[in-house]
Amino acid sequence: MKNNELIQRWFIEYHNDIYNFLIYYMGTKDVEDIVQEVFIKGFNHVSQFEGRSDPKTWLISIARNIAIDHIRKKKRHQMLFSVLMSLSSEKEKVPQELVIESEQKKELYQAINQLKASYRDIAILRGVMDYTPEEASQILNWKIAKVNLTYHRAIQSLKKKLEAEKWSDNVESINE
Repeated sequence: MKNNELIQRWFIEYHNDIYNFLIYYMGTKDVEDIVQEVFIKGFNHVSQFEGRSDPKTWLISIARNIAIDHIRKKKRHQMLFSVLMSLSSEKEKVPQELVIESEQKKELYQAINQLKASYRDIAILRGVMDYTPEEASQILNWKIAKVNLTYHRAIQSLKKKLEAEKWSDNVESINE
């Protein structure tokens, strides 16, 4: 199969996965140009793909590296995090539930943003994108044991941040 046919097939199969990953990773829905850049880079380097991993994880690794480059170019200090719940489930909720849920998402977003980079990466890949440890290890170029350990530590750190924030909020409301 020729390189352009292979990339076209991969684009059809994995475009949505790459797009969704980049939305979560970059915190914006405006990632279509980066998705195209991923497939262009994939096309230019397809000869380097050895087939030892799934093409999707190889492309997500490329997407992650390109995203990091874009963030560095823009000199951003924080990565953004997008909405975790689907819009369809929000339509069925009453306004009060939406407000509470929105606040919870905001707290989670802020807590994930405060994690160190490796914890943030693994929290997005494993916790949000629901990738297996094997897929995450290929994307991050880590051993599976490191993926599992880092994910565990990231979740613990996230819990501590969220608990500390809730405790801090409770103290503030008592002082008022």
